[in-house]
Amino acid sequence: MFPRNIAHPVIRQFILRTAVLNYLSKCLQQQWDDWRKLSRSILIFAEAGDLHQTQAQLIEALKSRVAASHWLLQREYDQLFAYMMDKHELWDSPEYFKAKTALGMAVQNLRVCSPSK
Repeated sequence: MFPRNIAHPVIRQFILRTAVLNYLSKCLQQQWDDWRKLSRSILIFAEAGDLHQTQAQLIEALKSRVAASHWLLQREYDQLFAYMMDKHELWDSPEYFKAKTALGMAVQNLRVCSPSK
């Protein structure tokens, strides 16, 4: 059993990887929201016939940012999940439960904010 010392390398890894996952999850959610809002507002202009090439390019740029963020979040999710499975000794630690919560939020954002939509 690992000590519950925050200075222990395994616990630090849980904390750091959880923080990265939370950050990427929030970034993906924000970029998704921005892309959806911009897409809706530009579609209104497109129906009126005022769609400019730069607006379409902006939508594509935001969509590519969402796709990149989605890919990064998926990679970090996979790495943290694999790390957690390897450290089964810590499955009763508070850091494990925080990481598990972060994984749940990340998988929800990965499903909702899929760039293929």
